[in-house]
Amino acid sequence: MMTHYFMTTQNKPLRKRRMIATAIALSFSGLALAAVGNEIPKLSAEGYKIERVLQELPMPKISDKQLGSSYWYDEEVQTGDNLTLVLKRLGVSENSIQNFLKESPIDTKMLQLRAGQIISARVDSTGNVTDVQFFSDDDNGERNLVAIGKINGKWSLNIDDIDTETMPSLRSVVVGTSSTGSLAQAGVPVEIRTNLREIFSDKFDLDELKQGDRISILYESLYFRGQEIATGNILAAEITTSGKTYYGYYFDHGDSGGNFYDEYGESLKKGFDGQPIESFTRISSPYGIRLHPVLKTIKMHTGIDYAAPAGTKILAPSDGVVSFSGWKGGYGNTIMLTHENGMETLYGHMSAYISGVNVGKRVKAGDVIGLVGSTGRSTGPHLHYEVRINGQHVNPATVALPTPKLAAEDLAALKKYQQKTNETMAAVRGLPVMVSQRD
Repeated sequence: MMTHYFMTTQNKPLRKRRMIATAIALSFSGLALAAVGNEIPKLSAEGYKIERVLQELPMPKISDKQLGSSYWYDEEVQTGDNLTLVLKRLGVSENSIQNFLKESPIDTKMLQLRAGQIISARVDSTGNVTDVQFFSDDDNGERNLVAIGKINGKWSLNIDDIDTETMPSLRSVVVGTSSTGSLAQAGVPVEIRTNLREIFSDKFDLDELKQGDRISILYESLYFRGQEIATGNILAAEITTSGKTYYGYYFDHGDSGGNFYDEYGESLKKGFDGQPIESFTRISSPYGIRLHPVLKTIKMHTGIDYAAPAGTKILAPSDGVVSFSGWKGGYGNTIMLTHENGMETLYGHMSAYISGVNVGKRVKAGDVIGLVGSTGRSTGPHLHYEVRINGQHVNPATVALPTPKLAAEDLAALKKYQQKTNETMAAVRGLPVMVSQRD
């Protein structure tokens, strides 16, 4: 039985009322738009009465197949809870939990829970919990998706069943009082806003855009059960200001990372003059979303890893001042440099520091600041290189590394990519909206 409440007229004519604002919502081809005008109707309960209506509804038909399927259940962490208590409430035996905790390579700090946190559990057709997933922040301030699964009767880390999907997100904004505020209102994550500002910084200052200017941006998003949990690279961007449109397209060079180019194949950002390492064998992990090799969790990798023999020289890629030198949690032995315009670079997992490279020391591009190692949370000798702008991580390859000139075949590939992304961007180009979104 279901109860419905609704309003009916009392045979009284409704008076005409002054229109103040109008809100319009449109939807087509997966594109959700919101347009805001100046008038909406005032609504009042006057002239209505409340009626209660009871109606018998038939029981829904559920197939045997549906009854035999599994489902996800969310458990909220209470004050004083730990992972053991939550799993026990979900029906997992304490012995199984303790055996898992003893053998797990995950730092115990990452298994600590906070009140209000959500633990997702998958329950099979017999009522038993088979999978547990939750988010955790590691000691580097990065968000991880931890997945635990029951395999052959034993609980262990289970990466195969993590239900995540990487999808492009498109946002288009007409600037109001400020570009930053308009992008934030459109739901553009702060790290994407920071990266966008830096990509076009050689052309104009994003903060100086005027009311009526337009920003369209296409970027990667990682979704977990319908919720955006992380962002990856900006794929393309268009900014129209003072009657001129600036274009930026991300081109992936492979192991060396990617860079942004305009519609003619010219680099948008000069970047630093030098590399942060004397030599390296390969890029073992680029910037972006990845499976952590030690934790076996999905996470946002906030830097670039250069695999190199232990003892390889680490270089300052640009002039700067040493802002940190010492042990830094999972980064191990770490050096941080401050550069111009709020940019900061980080060099992690070093085996040794260079004498005299202390906090406050000014270094020049090409100066040796440390040696490659494998300290901290690491699987082998490599340099972990990060770039932060005003505290926000950005892709080093797009803002702080030398930009290679495109070869003829790369330029042809970029043109094809431009055509594809332009078709996507055209979905919101020219629409009279304040904020539009397509996921």
